[in-house]
Amino acid sequence: MASDHNRPAKKPTLATNHGEEEQQEPDLISRLPDTILHFILSKLEIRDATVTTAVSKRWTPLFPTLPSLKIDAESFNPRYPDLAFDYEPYVESEIKWVDALFSVLKARQNPVKKFEIGVEILNHCSDDFYEVFRGLCVSGVEELVIQSYDFEDIYRIPSPVFSCNTIAKLEFFNCNLVVPSKLTGLQAVNSLELVDVTVADDHLRRMISRCKAMEKLVIRGCKKVKKIAIRAPSLSELVVSQTSPFAISLQNAPQLASVAVSFGYQTDDKESGGVSSPDDSEKIFDRTSEATNLKAFLNKLRGVKNLRLNFSNAYRMILNKEMVLLPASLPPRCYLFELKKLCLSWPFYYGAFNVILYCLLNSSPNLMEIIICVDTSHDYKN
Repeated sequence: MASDHNRPAKKPTLATNHGEEEQQEPDLISRLPDTILHFILSKLEIRDATVTTAVSKRWTPLFPTLPSLKIDAESFNPRYPDLAFDYEPYVESEIKWVDALFSVLKARQNPVKKFEIGVEILNHCSDDFYEVFRGLCVSGVEELVIQSYDFEDIYRIPSPVFSCNTIAKLEFFNCNLVVPSKLTGLQAVNSLELVDVTVADDHLRRMISRCKAMEKLVIRGCKKVKKIAIRAPSLSELVVSQTSPFAISLQNAPQLASVAVSFGYQTDDKESGGVSSPDDSEKIFDRTSEATNLKAFLNKLRGVKNLRLNFSNAYRMILNKEMVLLPASLPPRCYLFELKKLCLSWPFYYGAFNVILYCLLNSSPNLMEIIICVDTSHDYKN
């Protein structure tokens, strides 16, 4: 007869409400590798992710080693009183908010690889707040997203960002981009996205030229921009969508394969919802030649395989006056031999767009697919 100490140990059991016994289920989630648990935590609000450190010893080191942090205005439960009546409590809550952010970063055990922050308090914080970015850049951040929800008081990019050479993906929203004349960083950036950014042409050119490893460039609704000069030898994808007249100068982009440009011009007339009227469009385009700009742009797309152009009604009205300047085809040396897919979108009234279509068809001998989207939702009488 086998002794008791040789008998296999019983599995732990739990008593149910019905008095029955059943096996305790193993904690399968905790057995997952750190990479998967980090992915789960990255989908939680930061305050919810923080409390998981108290679940068990297995979960304790997960949040301090989380490779990505997403911070927003609600991350530390700030309160926003009415500034017109009570400014001091607002300032105090900002200080507490920044202190909480420093506490989270101080408790880190591994460097932050992806940092995304979107708040309204960037311009009201003390200089200590910008030390956050200095620490991130020194520790080797690879993805950086900065956004402010205060569209009346835009912020400036913290200076440590311009000296960081580990950032691969960089996104700025609603900021004032002032690029130093001497840049020491940004050499590793391969994806740059600028949305609602206020930037002068020379600063934009300097920013793009510095990002020599850049493969993707997105520019949407940027203010003060009149000419987008691109020197990016590794650039393969370009997306531009502007609300004011602009020209694109492709000075050095031999790898460019995908281009999407939207000419959706609008005015700043808040009463009309920002949509250009016929009279406004003439003022917008005064002393500009969009036909000349368009020709120069198309002449530089020899290696592009996928081209998407979106034209607004305001743009159509100007081109109609400059139809004589639009060519029936591009010069033979500028033919789009690599173009395989073409997508065009314009208002119902064709006008000058027919000329653009003929020009592209006559200059694209290897075109395999063409998509034309016509907007019939408005009444274009002009």
